[in-house]
Amino acid sequence: MERANEPERHVGSLTIAAFGLVALTILCAQVVLSRLFAGTLTYYFAFMLISLAMLGLGSGGLIVQLASRYFAFERLSEQAWGFSLVMGLSGAAGTLAMLRIYPRLRIDSGFLVLGSTFWCFLPFFLCGGIVVSLVLCHARERFHRVYAVDLAAAALGCVLAIGLLGALTPVEAMLTVVAILPLAAAGLFAVAGGRRKRALAALAVAAVALVFGHLQARDPRVAKPPSLFRIGWRIVDSAWDAQSAVHVYAGAFFTWSLSSTYRGPRFPMLNMLIDGIGGTQIVAFDGDPASLERYEYLDYDLSALGQELVPPQGRQLVIGPGGGVDLLQAVRAGRTDVTAVEINPLVVRLVNEDLAGFSGRPYELPGVTVHVDNARTFVKRSDERWDLLSLTWVDTGGSATALAASENYLYTVEAYREFIDHLTPGGMMAFMRALGYREQLRIDSMRGVAVAVEALAASGVGDPGRHLLVAASLSPYFGRAMCYVLLKKAPFTDEETEHARAFLDRLDFQALWLPDGGPDPASVPPPFSEFSPTIREVITTPDRERLYRESPFDVRATTDDSPFYFVERAGPNRAAGAGVAELRTYLLVLVAALLPFLGLPLIPLARRTAALGSSGAAALAYFALLGVAFMLVEIEMFHVFALVLGNPTLALAVVLGGLLVFSGLGSLTGKRLAAAGPRPVAAAFGALVGLLLLFLWLRVAILQGLVVLPLALRVLGTLAVIAPLAFGMGLPMSTGMRLVRHRPDVMLWGWALNGAFSVLASVAAIYLAIHVGIPATFAAGGASYLLAGALIQVFLRRPIPSAKSGS
Repeated sequence: MERANEPERHVGSLTIAAFGLVALTILCAQVVLSRLFAGTLTYYFAFMLISLAMLGLGSGGLIVQLASRYFAFERLSEQAWGFSLVMGLSGAAGTLAMLRIYPRLRIDSGFLVLGSTFWCFLPFFLCGGIVVSLVLCHARERFHRVYAVDLAAAALGCVLAIGLLGALTPVEAMLTVVAILPLAAAGLFAVAGGRRKRALAALAVAAVALVFGHLQARDPRVAKPPSLFRIGWRIVDSAWDAQSAVHVYAGAFFTWSLSSTYRGPRFPMLNMLIDGIGGTQIVAFDGDPASLERYEYLDYDLSALGQELVPPQGRQLVIGPGGGVDLLQAVRAGRTDVTAVEINPLVVRLVNEDLAGFSGRPYELPGVTVHVDNARTFVKRSDERWDLLSLTWVDTGGSATALAASENYLYTVEAYREFIDHLTPGGMMAFMRALGYREQLRIDSMRGVAVAVEALAASGVGDPGRHLLVAASLSPYFGRAMCYVLLKKAPFTDEETEHARAFLDRLDFQALWLPDGGPDPASVPPPFSEFSPTIREVITTPDRERLYRESPFDVRATTDDSPFYFVERAGPNRAAGAGVAELRTYLLVLVAALLPFLGLPLIPLARRTAALGSSGAAALAYFALLGVAFMLVEIEMFHVFALVLGNPTLALAVVLGGLLVFSGLGSLTGKRLAAAGPRPVAAAFGALVGLLLLFLWLRVAILQGLVVLPLALRVLGTLAVIAPLAFGMGLPMSTGMRLVRHRPDVMLWGWALNGAFSVLASVAAIYLAIHVGIPATFAAGGASYLLAGALIQVFLRRPIPSAKSGS
């Protein structure tokens, strides 16, 4: 590495192109592997990829700095060639190793699963981090341009990943594309260094790896691995895309809330699971509506209460129809106007096309209209009204871990208000949740009732109890108690209440709350009695805020600002639930990972680092803060625009791609900004913080304004909103690096600390959002940028002392 007072060697365009290919691969791999982890190990492990990638980048920077004599400029092409080769080969090897290891583990052995996946993929990200750090270090005079290439290439990597996952499974994508890209980059590095033989060797390795990857991917057990939750189950069919992994298993007859009095026929069924957790049934059906006369079990299900109370001529909206049972029930009840909104195109394809011979194409029943869309987005754009709106245990399973990349916005006060607004004057909304099951789901129904109560109160209802009906069941065909809630826009009539009471008594279901105040709490038997008092108190208490604070259950209603439906926070009378506990554990795991990979190497590095002074310390704190700020801000953008765009996959591609591209454009002006002096720099930071606060203030108006537009305009509108914010967020890193370019050691210290604090902030941001809300988390990101703006003034006005010796 050059001494501080030596001129920079020229890093050519071909080297920068190869560097961009590596940066593209790192981001592409994060998206592809996160989908693989979500479909096999749950979202808990998918979230690890962000931290693992940042750890690799930070560790790579430290390794380059520690071995600065070894990583000389003259060896750049040779070393980048070698590490790119190892990166590509370790990507393929790590994928295959993970597929062999994880089926032998148990899902409850979290540290073992986490540790094994960590070691499978750390070499891949570490080698990528070394290559990125090498080029950034040797091109430090043009850091702003190379950093812009880094961000733009990462954005392309995100888009490429979405495209790959639309056509290939994650394993196929990793083995046949993602792992090959670094090998191609190795060839470019070799050509840039004038090493044709090395370039040919890289090409040969890439060809062999490509053939090997295709051969491995031909095995369905490799290409479509099962969920760790369902190892050993017989798979009937499966499909993957960028949104989910859907597996269909051979199953037995069951429903979640069937009456114990049912004695009729049992129909063949298949069990469909999304990412190993979210389940739905497909019942054997010949496609003839007349045949539904035999499916009397549908009338014995607790969910049939809504069909009983809403006349057959009423219009129904089914959110998340899944395997189609709700559609069969609606058509059997005589409905001729049913709108179905299913977010997952794979579910519709598997049920209605791939398994049509078994399912009878329920999505094509007479009177059924299907929309593949996000239900919140669909309802926001619609001016229709329905007599019955139903959600039968619809959610994203990964939310239970508190680490899902995209939370479920169906169960928030704002969502319920929108649903209520789209009911006819006498219309009803029905939803089913688990009453209580293990620690992670014990708050499910109680919180669902709280959301309904708060939504009614926000809609101007003075006595929510008159608008609610809550009942429970314990099906002989299902192992957990279920809760069914009916919410009516107008108060329930006495006739409707008596009709419901008769239905529940006849089928041996348990009423937990009726609009007339019944039943007597003392009459509620176990297991329902554990949850009945809290449900009753949520509905009747005049001081719900006190109840939320002091209850032994965290039943505070979820909102769009805090959509963590399954997360149970600690309180005066309760410990934190499993989701928060897992989050804390994961944060400790990350700290433990940072110590050997970033902490210990800093000890000898600190001894070799020339004097920093107060300005040098300010610079290091500055780069660390940038890592925190970017992560905190990123969360709110994903949440807001997930609702605007509707599809979580599209939201990921547009938001992340837009952030990276426009941040890259912003970084190009960093050189000029650094030379402009303290006042323009202060103005730039002030403008950035001002824009962030403006976005925070206007986010609801932005959502309402964009969501009604056609999809193409929603995408363009999203990018237009993101552009100025991201442009401003791209300025600080390149500006700071320009100011410390005479100190390569400080540059790599800053790069490593930025990566380390990004790792921690990726989890801390979720933890903070859970406890104080997403807007407060976003505001904390703005405050971090404000503090960073103060720190840059320190080393802008008082430059860091030059190193006396090479670093």
